[in-house]
Amino acid sequence: MLQINNLTFSIGERLLFDGISWTVAKSKRLALIGPNGAGKTTLFRIITGQIQLDAKAIQYPKDYQIGYLPQEEVAFSDGNILQTVLEGRQEVLTLSEKIEKLRKEISINHDQDDKLQQLGNLEHQYETLGGYRLESEAKTILAGLGFLETDFTNSISTFSGGWRMRVYLARLLLKNPDLLLLDEPTNHLDLPSLEWLEQYLIKFEGSIIIISHDRFFIDRLAQEIFELENGKLEHYAGNYHFYEKEKVKRRELLIKRYEQIREEKEKQERFIERFRYKATKAAQVQSRVKQLEKLEQIQLPTEKKQIEFKISVDVTSYKDVLDIRDLSFKYDSDWVLEDINLNIYREEKVALVGINGAGKTTLTRLIVGQLAPQQGTITLGERTKIGYYAQHQVDTLNLENTIYDEVASTVAKEHIPNIRNVLGVFQFTGDEVYKPIKVLSGGEKARVSLAKILLCPVNFLIMDEPTNHLDMASKEALENALAFYNGTLILISHDRYFLDKLVNRVIELDNKKLRLFEGNYTDYLAGRERMQAQETVNISEKDSSVKRSRDLKRQQAEARQAISKQRQILDKDIKIWENKIEELETRKSDLEQEMLLPETYQNGELIAKLQKEYAAVKIELDNSFQKWEAVQTEMDSLMEQLSKKLDSL
Repeated sequence: MLQINNLTFSIGERLLFDGISWTVAKSKRLALIGPNGAGKTTLFRIITGQIQLDAKAIQYPKDYQIGYLPQEEVAFSDGNILQTVLEGRQEVLTLSEKIEKLRKEISINHDQDDKLQQLGNLEHQYETLGGYRLESEAKTILAGLGFLETDFTNSISTFSGGWRMRVYLARLLLKNPDLLLLDEPTNHLDLPSLEWLEQYLIKFEGSIIIISHDRFFIDRLAQEIFELENGKLEHYAGNYHFYEKEKVKRRELLIKRYEQIREEKEKQERFIERFRYKATKAAQVQSRVKQLEKLEQIQLPTEKKQIEFKISVDVTSYKDVLDIRDLSFKYDSDWVLEDINLNIYREEKVALVGINGAGKTTLTRLIVGQLAPQQGTITLGERTKIGYYAQHQVDTLNLENTIYDEVASTVAKEHIPNIRNVLGVFQFTGDEVYKPIKVLSGGEKARVSLAKILLCPVNFLIMDEPTNHLDMASKEALENALAFYNGTLILISHDRYFLDKLVNRVIELDNKKLRLFEGNYTDYLAGRERMQAQETVNISEKDSSVKRSRDLKRQQAEARQAISKQRQILDKDIKIWENKIEELETRKSDLEQEMLLPETYQNGELIAKLQKEYAAVKIELDNSFQKWEAVQTEMDSLMEQLSKKLDSL
């Protein structure tokens, strides 16, 4: 157990910790959160002794081991990967060397009973410390963090900084300390190694404190949250979801209590002011003065400025937004995608996931037409208009434009008043919006591209890693905007918390194929685990499954056949009304243009005639939409009945 006692610490005139106390109990998984600069990393450095303070400030048992993964890269001697990791258990390596040395001495002189006894004791100690399992454990950890077996004997100097940090993390995990301090551990990990680490840490027997901007990582691991802000440490007895809700409740209660005290103070002050010069009320006045002095002093935390914006479509697409049939694609000789089939429907919010190199970005580039498939078709639905955000979109920016002008050049008319608000969300405020694009950094250009896409008149957004260059406040603002968005959305993101809050379907790209999961990212993980468990069934169960599958397919076919005729009729009606709506909208647009002509509005008789027709077209358009919606609702009801029937089989 680690104990922090009334810790106060300043850097210059800035007070980082104002008498904080914290008990880290055994086997607890905790998250330390707070704004940048609050002192989280400094607190870790104090705990590890890198910053020396009074010994009473940080207390723990004599043999208590602390393992610390810093944000910055760690320097290593130039050894191979496996040996570097094994050095995390130096006491075991030292013991192994002693055993080897003693064996050699005994092999030379066999009459050394005392040395044989000593060897037995050392070997027993080596076994107790897990020495015989040590190399196997080290290799398991390295494999979990993404290393190949062929990497184990390679020099650490041949790996990049991110991979060297993985080596250091493996070394810490092998060390198995009493307390593990992890400062942004997800920075250097891809999704498979991150998921492996989560599972490893869930089973870790020691205590853990995590600093991370990965909210999903915190949510999956942390049993309690400690928020460091304005020198104080606030405790929340739950995960990140609990923290978000509880913080709002606490602030509301604090404001309520603040108002109660303010009202009481004003009441007492009115009494004192009214009777302070009356001798008969002197005792009461003095009593009220004392009560006033005893009133609780509450200081409301500074409310962070939150800029929110909402985006909506100006022209709604039809129900079928995207239809992919039998699609295959390759760059060279090997297929990246093979026999892909996919339907996306209006207002769906879909996550596209898979390991790096699975083909996620390739698929989005195929959808937007930047690539063409060698086989199959990609069809966009009627009235579907795509907005595509990817990192390379910065190349399309006009470098001579200012930030504001570049965004305004493609903005939807109804969003013009929102331009400055949206730019504020993406950290462009005040006169910064008039900076030319050419002076911006790569990250700043990416944020300009993101603002442009969000404000464009589109109803189908495809976004590849939109949160890469955003701080937490900007991420939350983007989350809120996309949650409100009434168009269709495909997201690629490593920010799993971001996905979890937004999507209602997950599409996994794996081994050139698609697998579909209903629900958010958490539902996807649960579904994937169930699928993996199912794949472990034995051969006899598989044979039985084949028979059940055949019966199920036959019953499903019969259920679809039962509604086939009615579905064809409704499909035909939907197309009729969609064509009618298209004609009426074209006529409505033509009339609007005609009425704007000078020769039209100067002709009173003509303008009256056109206005009358315009009003009739609008009424007919509204009626047509109602008819289309009624038929579409009937179709949805029919398909829902089919879905229930299929689910019951």
